[in-house]
Amino acid sequence: MSLGSWDPEADNAAQNISIDAATVERLIGYSRQNQLDQLPDLLGLDESQRLAGLMQLDHTLWQAAAEALADDDIVHLIRFFAMAENLPGWEAGDKSPVIALARTLRKRGQRLKKPLLLWLRQVNENRFLPYGPL
Repeated sequence: MSLGSWDPEADNAAQNISIDAATVERLIGYSRQNQLDQLPDLLGLDESQRLAGLMQLDHTLWQAAAEALADDDIVHLIRFFAMAENLPGWEAGDKSPVIALARTLRKRGQRLKKPLLLWLRQVNENRFLPYGPL
């Protein structure tokens, strides 16, 4: 087991983070390019600490950000955040963006397919995924 180092500046940046289109596209790209197993190397420690704040944003912010996205892009974001939650400091529980994104798809009449549901259980131990507290 490896422990990360704590950077107070990155912690402050994580608390003041917002959702921007360029970052969302990059996160979608990690899933689209099958790079989710490489997240620690791709993000690096400083960026990982800064972006960890995305996991704590209010669900309404994620639902608003997802409005302009195609269903496939939302699925890629779900995949990204499910894997990212395994990174140190990215634990989210019932605040996980996966929940907000899955709800957005449900509102569109789209259900998560069984292979994705099974994959979520394999890669993540968050008992709230994908639909939140019942």
